[in-house]
Amino acid sequence: MTEELIPMEIQAIPVAIQATVRETRAAAREAAAAMRARSPRRIYFIGNGTSLYSSMAAAYTARLLAGPAGPLVLAWQAGDFNYYTPQVNEEDIVVGVSASGEFRDVLTVFERLEGKCLRVGITHVPGSSIVRVCDQLLISYGGPSRVPVMTKTYASTLTAEHLLLLEFFQAGQSYFDSLLQTADLVEVALIQADQKVPAWVEMLKTFGHAFYFGAGPAQPAALEGALKMKEMALLHAEGNETWETASGAATLIGADAFCVAMDAGGAGQAATRSLGEGVRKWGATLLTIGPEQIADGEHLPVGLPGCESFASLVLVPPAALLAYRLARARGVNPNQPGWRDRYYSQGMTHILG
Repeated sequence: MTEELIPMEIQAIPVAIQATVRETRAAAREAAAAMRARSPRRIYFIGNGTSLYSSMAAAYTARLLAGPAGPLVLAWQAGDFNYYTPQVNEEDIVVGVSASGEFRDVLTVFERLEGKCLRVGITHVPGSSIVRVCDQLLISYGGPSRVPVMTKTYASTLTAEHLLLLEFFQAGQSYFDSLLQTADLVEVALIQADQKVPAWVEMLKTFGHAFYFGAGPAQPAALEGALKMKEMALLHAEGNETWETASGAATLIGADAFCVAMDAGGAGQAATRSLGEGVRKWGATLLTIGPEQIADGEHLPVGLPGCESFASLVLVPPAALLAYRLARARGVNPNQPGWRDRYYSQGMTHILG
């Protein structure tokens, strides 16, 4: 495996988004019709790690489109849902998200809930185990992933989740156009990242801590960005909602840390800007991924889609590229991580290495 496979996958994210919009929409429409037929009161999206964060990001589309009498859409950790399953009935829907289609907690939940509620599976692998235990299935597209750290899989899975919710709430065509627009925005953002990241890496390679934060749809982007930094660069990294960072991680942020502000614009932008100004006063280096520079920190310009709930799709790819380049500068090879067995033990068999 050559060392540049991960950047190649990151560069393939726009194509993965486009392919998923094109190939998955029909299945999303069919699953959404089955969901509406149940007149659901609650829709649970369950997953782990990247699958959980993509579910959190997708839930903002439901917040945007659901009326006051609409169902409650919740993103939930698959393990917690497995061990402490709420009582469900035929008016509830569980959407299980697993890139590999093999994550054991999702499979266990689906097996236990057979006949009790509608089960919708979302996966990247057509022949995986989730196929046999779900009632409706969405396959995210973009081609097989050959790397141990998921990048384009996050984007294609999240795109499929957005499609499902857009079809469920019978959104207008402009929303689907905005979702497709994210592919072009990612492509431009990655060009900007190629220009900015080398200098950032030289500045950051000796730091021991990273803190990511964002509000609204940028919160799951912050969680995913921190996860990629941990998986690739083996650097301590935390992701949080903007003001949750201010009340917790703020005790640790200082000159030995860098912070990444993920900015989705919208109602949460002012809070993210305020915290960004704060971390500069505390002595931390500040990077912003978003439409505008914050304080006197570094800035990677990112154009945002017309629909704010899709912002995570655009914010995460530059963060993933930063994590990879920083890993290489720190002497770490993300293509052959030492933590693979730890992931295998959880049923996360999509980790190839």
